Amino acid sequence: MALAGTQGSLSLSNGRPVLSGSFSGLDTAAVVDALVQAKSFPIVRLNQRIEESDIKSAAYSNLQALVENLRVAADGLRNPPGLNGSLANVFEQKSAFLTTTAAPGSTASAATDLMGVTAANTAVAGIYEFEILQIATAHKITGGTLADNTTGIGVADTLTIGLAGGDTVDINVTADMSLDNLVAAINSQSDTTGVRASSLKIADGDFRIVMTAEETNKTITLSAAGGNALLNTLGISADNGATFDNVIEDPQPSEIKVDGITDPITRDTNEISDAITGLTIDVYKSEPGTIIQVEIDQDLTAVSQRITDFVTAYNELRAFSLSQQQVSTDGEVSADSILFGDNTLRSLDSALGNNISGFTDNLSAGALSTLRDIGIELDSNNYLTVDSAVFDSALVSNLSEVRDLFEFGFTADSPNVAVIARASAISVGDFELIIDGTDASGIPTGVSVTGYGNVFDIEGSRLIGKEGTAFAGMTLAYSGTPSAGAESIQISTSLGFAEKIYQTADAYGKPNGGIIAEDISNLGAQKEDYTAEIAKIETRMITYRAFLMDKFSKMEQAVAFAENQTNQLKAFIQQDN
Repeated sequence: MALAGTQGSLSLSNGRPVLSGSFSGLDTAAVVDALVQAKSFPIVRLNQRIEESDIKSAAYSNLQALVENLRVAADGLRNPPGLNGSLANVFEQKSAFLTTTAAPGSTASAATDLMGVTAANTAVAGIYEFEILQIATAHKITGGTLADNTTGIGVADTLTIGLAGGDTVDINVTADMSLDNLVAAINSQSDTTGVRASSLKIADGDFRIVMTAEETNKTITLSAAGGNALLNTLGISADNGATFDNVIEDPQPSEIKVDGITDPITRDTNEISDAITGLTIDVYKSEPGTIIQVEIDQDLTAVSQRITDFVTAYNELRAFSLSQQQVSTDGEVSADSILFGDNTLRSLDSALGNNISGFTDNLSAGALSTLRDIGIELDSNNYLTVDSAVFDSALVSNLSEVRDLFEFGFTADSPNVAVIARASAISVGDFELIIDGTDASGIPTGVSVTGYGNVFDIEGSRLIGKEGTAFAGMTLAYSGTPSAGAESIQISTSLGFAEKIYQTADAYGKPNGGIIAEDISNLGAQKEDYTAEIAKIETRMITYRAFLMDKFSKMEQAVAFAENQTNQLKAFIQQDN
């Protein structure tokens, strides 16, 4: 049954009351919305926390990127560990300086017109003398005159083409193929054959095919299955490729003399990378009698640039840190200072400050030991500044000491031991490593450090510093003589600025397991918790709304029935009167 009143109506749907309008005169929908809305206040606070979490996470990400830049800048200055560490060590980077000396009575070309030299970090500093006797050339041949380049050749055959010692390809030549068609067919197989072709117009009625080997000192090989006709028609060969009628350039190797040694170095190419360790030599032009002097030395420009990059990266991080400490004159924290008072940023600042303001210990007496010694100082805002005159002078006159100032130093009086890994800022100074002996494979049978005891675990040829000791994070490689007796090795280490900074930056900034990464992860977990809590509240709000609607509907139902009874009573009284 549906009831209707002066202000509303009430009906049943699936056994539940459905309210339209209001019998009581109350705006029940507004009342319900207000009551439900009151339950949503925690959602507002949680959404605000999510927004704050996102903002803080973005700030942490910016901080992490700046720390990573600093880590990368410090890496090449710290003497990276491992067998390939020297390849990344800027202090091992070399430059090549070239000059020429002409033969008596002649004029020498500029050194860079004759050759180029690239020095890897593994190159040994020194002076070398080169003489270029000849450069490697590619085989190039041409055919005879053809009337045009679009008329069929008139000979059908199978042409086999390639380079001596390499892969060959059979090209099907039809009688109606023109010179241009044949050139296209040859070039379609150049990746396999190493031979490319072109159609050359000398004059009207004089077209010729030109073939060039794509590798120097390699002979082009040609033959036709049907005999001489095809190559003879093309004017290339009268004996089916045994000899060529028109050779533009013969294949030949490069030949250079080094340091006056009588026997020249001969290679198939003009790029020679296997003659002198760490040097790649590119020869451009032969000039017998001209001596090219090549001086290999440490690359001061690269060192200067890397240290400059290090200073820049440090200052960029410092600028970010200062931006997070802004407070107005009335004591209000700036809205941009997202990480104001943050423990991670504060501890990072403190650690880097200690790294920068200290000194490199365990160096020789009187050696450069502070950044100030090379013209790098902290200003009043703890930015690094560089005195160019002092800095440049230190690089030129004391490069080895500048190197010691920055890197992790390691020297041993035995060639059998080397550092292959460092996982922390290890400061152990001088120590004596005792090898008890080796087994038949050269693996140590026991190892200890005088004054420290058993601080290394033995894993094959690796000696791994034990956790909880001063050597934790250090891994040494030991390559001893099989079945050898005991060996005492004196080792000296130093902990430079770049190593300290690198280890601090690595601990804070590494993407997996770094302190900042953990902070970001924790914020993400909090955000997930907040989001889950919002979902729970929203579910409760839906239930609460249904509960209120049911209560108000029942109230309106009671009011409706009361109104109906009143109306019936009034009607009954009126009938009696």
